[in-house]
Amino acid sequence: MYVRGAADGDLRAIAKIALANDDGDGADPRYVAHLRAHGRFLVAATDGTVEGYGAVRHLGGLTLLCDLFVDPARHGGGTGRRLLDAAFDADGERSTFASRDPRAMSLYVRYGMVPRWPLLYLEGPPSFDGPAGGGGQAEAVPAAVAAAAERELNGRDRSADYAFWAATPGSTGLLVRDGHAVAAAGIAGSDRLFHLVTADGADPVATLRAALATFTAARVRLCLPGPHPALPSLLDARWRIEDADQHMSSRPDLLRPTDVLSSSLA
Repeated sequence: MYVRGAADGDLRAIAKIALANDDGDGADPRYVAHLRAHGRFLVAATDGTVEGYGAVRHLGGLTLLCDLFVDPARHGGGTGRRLLDAAFDADGERSTFASRDPRAMSLYVRYGMVPRWPLLYLEGPPSFDGPAGGGGQAEAVPAAVAAAAERELNGRDRSADYAFWAATPGSTGLLVRDGHAVAAAGIAGSDRLFHLVTADGADPVATLRAALATFTAARVRLCLPGPHPALPSLLDARWRIEDADQHMSSRPDLLRPTDVLSSSLA
């Protein structure tokens, strides 16, 4: 077995492994192309047969493991370890959103990441009871403007990810303003809030409420950290938890539980 960068000829095998693991991202050529262009997308192969794949992004000093999937027929054979050895080829902080498969979680612990909180997949109406006043108003802006605003808020350049999300039909960047100040920046699709980062000192419940108020769809989807303070209000408004992943990291403060996060790209 050897690990190498993914090539165009690997796309069909990657998609097959992704679907066998109930993962839709790896079956999307656009998603794979995004990680190949802006991260590292690796495959493990034996005699030309792809047995698994993994992908990482670098966000400042953080290495985010976006994907790690192995052909189910090869589970337990060391393919995942070989991919992680190659993906984490340098020291530094690490993070991922793990499935609830105990084997995967045990493997990640061996690479310095421990469980922190669940990432909840939620669906519900684009309104909920929240604080009266505060949080400001949300407005649609070009994705590049929202990406630049996020960089001002947290120092991370996510412009490539914003461009990837913006290519989904019906998508737009979002800014939540409280007076003249930007209280939050993010990006939304027609029925999904992909990502929302709240400024230090701003109320994450109020900024989420403002962002959701821009939707016209009857139902909206988002991924919310379990500790996010808006969770009780969303559940009271008949939002449903449909699935969950487990945030694991080498340090507890690498990702903020007050942001709306993408399960694959954070």
